[in-house]
Amino acid sequence: MKLTLRSEYRPWPLSSFLGILDIKTGVVIATLCAIFNKVAGVYGLIALLTGAGGSFAQLSLYLYSVLGLVALAWGLGVVKQEDPRQTLYYAHLFCGDHILSTLWTAFFAMQWWWYIPHDGARQANSQAQADLIAIANLTEAVLTDGERTQAAQLIWNQEKGTSAVVILLAWLAKIYLAILIYSYALHLRQGTYHSLVMNRPRALSIRAGSVPLDVDLAQGDDDDVEDFYRLNTPTKPSHVHTSNGNSATNGRIH
Repeated sequence: MKLTLRSEYRPWPLSSFLGILDIKTGVVIATLCAIFNKVAGVYGLIALLTGAGGSFAQLSLYLYSVLGLVALAWGLGVVKQEDPRQTLYYAHLFCGDHILSTLWTAFFAMQWWWYIPHDGARQANSQAQADLIAIANLTEAVLTDGERTQAAQLIWNQEKGTSAVVILLAWLAKIYLAILIYSYALHLRQGTYHSLVMNRPRALSIRAGSVPLDVDLAQGDDDDVEDFYRLNTPTKPSHVHTSNGNSATNGRIH
C-alpha cells in the first residue's frame, strides 16, 4: 500500500535559489559547498594518519568524508545531465548525508560543550606540537594553572554562544539545500524545469532556435564593418527596348 499526501497538503517545490538564481545553479552551488566540506575531511584524515592524533569518531568521520566526496562528485555530474531519476537518487543521498552529519555534529558538540574541561591545559599529540609549546613558553609569560583556567573559561564563555549559532545556521542551511535538490528533481520528473521563471528566457531561446542577443549584436557589428569597407562601384546604364521600338536607359525613354 502506497502512502501519499493529498494535493492540498503536498509541499510546493521551490522554483529558484533564494529567489535570485536558477534552481539548477543553486543545486550546483549546494553540491560544490558540500564537496568543499568533504575535502576538509580528507585533510583531517591526512593529518590523523601522519601522527596528529585523534579518536575513533574522528577517524570514522574522515573516512566517511572520503566516500562522501566520491558520491558528491557523481551527484554533480547527474545535476548537469538533468537526469530526473538519478537526480532524485542524488537528493536522497544528500538528505542521508545530512542525517549522518547531524549525528556526528551532535556527538562532537556534546563532547565539546559538556565533557571537555576548557581549562587551557596544553596537550601535545606529537613531538612537533611539543616543540611548539616549548617555543611558546620561551617567548610568552608563563601562567599559573589557576590563571590559565580562568583565561580559558573567559574565552569559552565569550565564544560558545557564537559557535552554537553558527552550527545551527549551517544545519538549517543544509536543510534548505536538501529541499532545493528535491525541488529540482521534482521539476525534472514533471517536465516543468524549463518553464520556470528564472529559466524561461534560456528555454525559449533553445526551443525557438534563436541566437542569443550578444551574438546578434556581434553579427550586426560585422555587417556594419563590411558595409563601411565595401567599394561603391558605378553601375553601367542598362538599355531596355520597349514594344514600340524605343529604348529606355535607367528609366528614360528615347
